[in-house]
Amino acid sequence: MRTHFEVEPRELLAPAADAITGLEPRNDSPVAAQVRSLIDEARTLFVDAARPRGVYQTIGRGDFEEIFRGDGGNDDETALEPVLEDSASLALFAVTLGEEVSQHISELFATGDAAKGYILDQVASIAADQLVQNARHRYAGAEGSNAGAAVLPYSPGYCGWNVSGQRALFARLEPADLGISLNESCLMHPIKSVSGVLVAAPIEAHDFSPSFPCCATCTTVHCQDRVASIRAELAASQV
Repeated sequence: MRTHFEVEPRELLAPAADAITGLEPRNDSPVAAQVRSLIDEARTLFVDAARPRGVYQTIGRGDFEEIFRGDGGNDDETALEPVLEDSASLALFAVTLGEEVSQHISELFATGDAAKGYILDQVASIAADQLVQNARHRYAGAEGSNAGAAVLPYSPGYCGWNVSGQRALFARLEPADLGISLNESCLMHPIKSVSGVLVAAPIEAHDFSPSFPCCATCTTVHCQDRVASIRAELAASQV
């Protein structure tokens, strides 16, 4: 099954409000009012420029394991492999905010308006993360038969999955119809795009200790936070 979807930009900003507010300095900062104004401008620019859309496509575990092996550049021990062993279903995904918002960011930096460019870049990054969550929720809803399973995204470049895995993923998913392409370094264009696999598995499978070799060089280490968030979602849904 292959599913395309589009999202209104404002739908991404609302659930991301707390993260965006986190960009604000303390109230006693001399630039507090200026930064808040920049954030408001960035929100407006984002709503006008962003074209959030995505696709996900179900895939069997055997087929995905072949994609996961890719060019053979994965770590010897990856965090994703144990999760796959307990998976109930899988789907490749790709999402993007579109080219226009990235162009706005580049133009702001090019014209010397670095502060506004930085804030818009941060707002767009937060929104891109929220777009991944939108894809996760859509797939979780489609997989209602897997009661009790938690859906989490995993992307090449993280959890021991080498970024070169993008090549095999793109060859199978073919997200060019979204306007997403891959360069020789396996970086996506437009920049504010994310791809990977959505894994439906018991929450315990996702709740691994960040003690894999790849965890030592991870720049985010958000795995525990996102598992806690999913646990809260599951608990709320059972009330």
